[in-house]
Amino acid sequence: MPLKFYLEKRLNKHGEAPIRAVWSFNGDRFQTTIGFSIPPQAWDDQAARVLPVPSNHKGEMSAFMNAIIEALEKAVSRVEYFSRRYNVRLNKPTVNKVVADVRAAGGEYPSTQEAVWRRMVKERGRLTDCYYEHYTGGKYKVIAYGKETETLVDVVIYQEMFGDHQIWVRPRSIFFGKKKMPDGTVVDLYREITSPV
Repeated sequence: MPLKFYLEKRLNKHGEAPIRAVWSFNGDRFQTTIGFSIPPQAWDDQAARVLPVPSNHKGEMSAFMNAIIEALEKAVSRVEYFSRRYNVRLNKPTVNKVVADVRAAGGEYPSTQEAVWRRMVKERGRLTDCYYEHYTGGKYKVIAYGKETETLVDVVIYQEMFGDHQIWVRPRSIFFGKKKMPDGTVVDLYREITSPV
């Protein structure tokens, strides 16, 4: 499952732990809080749900919190579908929008927001000003996403923003992959940037 829920280890002043979500998709990982905190003993790790308890310190009931979790799982599934359909990577603003919309719907699935999510994902697919920096410092503009004709492997077509402005093609899984540095840290092979200057 690409979406997992867990309790933060650090407790707040009410002795409650925030419920956090980790959303992993196509090699990207997004972490966010879902806006609830509960006593640690009220969390079922295996089911990733809140146990039936009266409420947390804000008076939020377990059934309400679980409804938000379930609606978020469905929303994530839909946004991932849009991402695959338009062959576009997700980004933090899209993830935050989905979480906020689910919270605002108060435990109901916000089906009216699907068109907004689809548009956000589709807009990213238009590749306007989509720039990346290689871990060694070279800057590139992504021109398009495509498929290799023989293997149907997803590829990224990109152009260097220096030298001869050559155009390159690389498997998507490699372009958006990670690189282990000599000191043991792991970095993105290409990191998205706002501008090539």
